[in-house]
Amino acid sequence: MTTKFEDLTIQNNFLFQHVMKNERICKLLIEELLNIKIAKLTYHHTEETIENSVDSRGIRLDVIVADENHTHYNLEMQVENRKSKDTGEPLLPKRTRYYQSSLDMDLLSKGQDFDKLNPTYIIFICAFDLFNQGRYVYTFKNRCLENLDLELNNGATVTIINSLGTKGNISPRAKSFLEYVNDKIVRDAFTQEIADEVTRLKRSSAVRRQYMLLEMKLHDARMDGREEGLAEGFAAGVLEAEAKERQSTALEMLKDKEPLTKIVKYSRLSEEEIYALAQANGLTVIE
Repeated sequence: MTTKFEDLTIQNNFLFQHVMKNERICKLLIEELLNIKIAKLTYHHTEETIENSVDSRGIRLDVIVADENHTHYNLEMQVENRKSKDTGEPLLPKRTRYYQSSLDMDLLSKGQDFDKLNPTYIIFICAFDLFNQGRYVYTFKNRCLENLDLELNNGATVTIINSLGTKGNISPRAKSFLEYVNDKIVRDAFTQEIADEVTRLKRSSAVRRQYMLLEMKLHDARMDGREEGLAEGFAAGVLEAEAKERQSTALEMLKDKEPLTKIVKYSRLSEEEIYALAQANGLTVIE
């Protein structure tokens, strides 16, 4: 397992999601981070969904809550700034797009028309500064590039919280929470309440079993991906070896001045491939 259950902190998304099942803590945290007031929260769903997907897109740990105005909030803790293997760009921005579409589909599946889509907030609490600007909060809404004062007003907001921030105005309670994320030090009554909830959860045998089950599922998903990758690698290696063997056969037959039709038959290369091979090696194809 990546982390022992006893060593989990609020930075671990599994533990964070369980802490957020405490309605009072979840409500206060959203209020402080977004600088809003909420009368009451309703849990849309709190789930751990694991699918054996090699690219891990099926692995999600979500807390989705709604307030009295039916605004929906999706919260997640993010510790690692993962980047694309192809481009080196951070994956989190596109992950927010995926989460937004998933949340919208959940709402639409309940029979709502497009004009009835509720306002949504995707909130990622990050233990790193995604944009390297030192801000506590980065808030994104869809705006017109030609006129930044013109908002699309589609009700979708993405909020990236930077626990390492130093710039911007946030409440003392929000600041103490972010510092608690960083160093686990209790600084006020709110972080004490969170720390007490963490202690209670870590004493729960039921929560421990859930974590063990989650880790096993994650391990199985990784192993399935590894085995699939090995199988694909083996298949690619076989194909590469076969291609080299065909080229070697054709090359020897070209050197022996065998006719093209015979080389095609025994090497199983196309005429175009044989001509290219001959040209690359300064040989002549005998028609």
